[in-house]
Amino acid sequence: MKQEPPLRFFDTLTRTKPAFAPVERGRVKIYTCGPTVYRDAHIGNLRSYLMADWLRRLLEVRGYRVKHVKNITDVGHMRQDMLERGEDKVLAAALVEGKTPEQIAKHYTDVFMEDEDKLNILPAHEFPRATANVSEMVQLTETLVGKGFAYEVDGNVYFEIAKFGEYGKLSRQRAEGLEEGVRVDADPLKRDQRDFALWKAAEPGRTLKWESPWGDGFPGWHIECSAMAAKYLGPEIDFHTGGVDNIFPHHEDEIAQSEAALGRRHVRNWMHGQHLLVDGLKMAKSTGNTYLIADLERRGFEPLAFRYLCATARHHARLNFTFASLRAAQRALTRLREKLHEPGGKTTKKGAAEGEKLRRDFWAAVADDVNLPGALAVAWRGARSHLPATVKRELLMDFDRVLGLDLMRPPARAEVPPGVTALVQERNGLRQRKEYRVADEIRGRVQAMGYELRDIKGGTNILPLPVWANAGGMISSSSDVVSQLDQPDEAAFTIGIVTRRGWD
Repeated sequence: MKQEPPLRFFDTLTRTKPAFAPVERGRVKIYTCGPTVYRDAHIGNLRSYLMADWLRRLLEVRGYRVKHVKNITDVGHMRQDMLERGEDKVLAAALVEGKTPEQIAKHYTDVFMEDEDKLNILPAHEFPRATANVSEMVQLTETLVGKGFAYEVDGNVYFEIAKFGEYGKLSRQRAEGLEEGVRVDADPLKRDQRDFALWKAAEPGRTLKWESPWGDGFPGWHIECSAMAAKYLGPEIDFHTGGVDNIFPHHEDEIAQSEAALGRRHVRNWMHGQHLLVDGLKMAKSTGNTYLIADLERRGFEPLAFRYLCATARHHARLNFTFASLRAAQRALTRLREKLHEPGGKTTKKGAAEGEKLRRDFWAAVADDVNLPGALAVAWRGARSHLPATVKRELLMDFDRVLGLDLMRPPARAEVPPGVTALVQERNGLRQRKEYRVADEIRGRVQAMGYELRDIKGGTNILPLPVWANAGGMISSSSDVVSQLDQPDEAAFTIGIVTRRGWD
């Protein structure tokens, strides 16, 4: 590509979008906060991994040699409320399911890898497990103690926030104004309740524990990412990605630990993905509105339809997931693939020139902070244009290097019963005679028989109607229900029932 536009990415730390310059010429290092493997990753988690994947794809298309590291937290996701009570989510899951912590971690790691593969997420070059890197976490903690940024009390080691003057610069929260970040009883061992744990002493009977200079224990939640990012990517990295819920306290604490220990800025660019809402609400276990990739597949959707849906919004904007929007994404993805497989058309000078203009527009869009909605709009301009099919095909294949939508997948084909074929022939004759009302009635009959009609130049494609297209019983909002407000009352009062998790 000639005269490539400069890459620009919004940095959460500086709140600016500078032109990208790598730490090392020609190389880019990305660290992504990976899954905690005590349960399945839901579609909200997966949205942030898609963001990192699109970033990596773009950088590789631009010729950079990328090293991508994504950690696997297999010692429990030690959020502060769990940490202060000495609890461990991997251990808790193991107790519930009657398995060992290692079995729990392996099962959910395997499921996570399968989900990423279904979404066409490129596998990270390294998937370091927390349990295999505890010695590095201990060493980092020792360094912080030695430099006076941390202190030990009864086998527990805490980072002293007051010693790090820039604490709060990522989340824009001033350290002196911070309240205790968790709703639990105060820890009497801390000098200041704002301090956070780097190492915790193991309680009697704890299974997952390791030796340390302070006695047997286990690492804090935040220390693992600082230790593994430095080990696998070095003292300065280009990108650290994650969801906005990681900004505070996780990434804020990472900055404090890493910069206090290394004596320098550790991350050049912090990239965060916004929340995925479900039917307008934040996903939460208590709300019961969390969905897995397996849930979408059971409803007949292709996982890549979710990838397409996520590409319709900027990564730093909230995205509302509904089954209506997923149906629209699946339909759009299917039709985009069909455009790529249209026959005929020779490349002309004019067509090639128009194609190059679209190509420049596409890559300019993704260069601007991975603007996928803008890029998709350009792809559709090309798909709907009168460009020769050969030009369209080459453009869409080029764009798919970043989009990752598997556009080369051929459209679904199935044996069509003679009765359906006869109806389609009758409908084509009606359309030629401009008897469109009767032709539309036949389309409805064909659809009721399980087939969809796509009118193309010179004929009609007959496609099997997918399961998701008939999923009309899935209600996400009032717009999915036919209004009867103009009908006479049939009862003195009505009762509204709120359901969740896709109940019938």
